[in-house]
Amino acid sequence: MKDHNPNYSLLVDLIADAIRCARIAKEVVFNVVVPQLPPQRRGIAEGIQKRLEGDQYISETFVRELTSLMDLLRREIATGSDQCWMSDEHDVNGGHHVTHLDDRAFALSNAAAHLADLRNAIHDALDFAKAGRLADELVDC
Repeated sequence: MKDHNPNYSLLVDLIADAIRCARIAKEVVFNVVVPQLPPQRRGIAEGIQKRLEGDQYISETFVRELTSLMDLLRREIATGSDQCWMSDEHDVNGGHHVTHLDDRAFALSNAAAHLADLRNAIHDALDFAKAGRLADELVDC
């Protein structure tokens, strides 16, 4: 690897973090998301899985696809969620909401958190690269 500019090593670190998150996400999609979704809703998850296996995931297009899968997971999690009000035994007017998840919703919720980590890591790498390009353009003007 050649050090093209002082920020090159930071970009490599950001990409390495995205790769780390992608390894985890690939396992989560294969072992949790695809098996938990009904067959008619697995298409986008299977597409994400193929992109992760082929190392074709550091792009804005992949981030949009990943966000779509996360939206689908949010809806699936909501079907297995139940909210209730838990009163505070020390305050007559106090309390808080409690969310209970069934096993499927709990598994999908954890999977969604890992996918969010991947999306954020890819965003960081793409944003840093874009900032570098914009800075170069401004310096060249």
